[in-house]
Amino acid sequence: MEIVENTELRRASRAAYGELPEESVLLDIEGEKAVRLNETGAWLWKRLETPATVAELAAALAAEFGIDESRALADVSAFAADLAGRELLETD
Repeated sequence: MEIVENTELRRASRAAYGELPEESVLLDIEGEKAVRLNETGAWLWKRLETPATVAELAAALAAEFGIDESRALADVSAFAADLAGRELLETD
């Protein structure tokens, strides 16, 4: 599926989030794999406690980190595509 601004994102039930002293990780409890999250990825994951669209997350990311909205949109889209491809995010 193509990730666009109005794509709604939600956490997949197979994903478990954990914070370690120096990093954050997502665990795929079905595939038994781990994915490291950078600061931005961890922030986005926490925001997805409730489902949100790519555009909503991008606007919040731009406001939080003081970056251009087009850059935030690209970052959120890349994050969503990566985790959806790993089946850790579900999309509508």
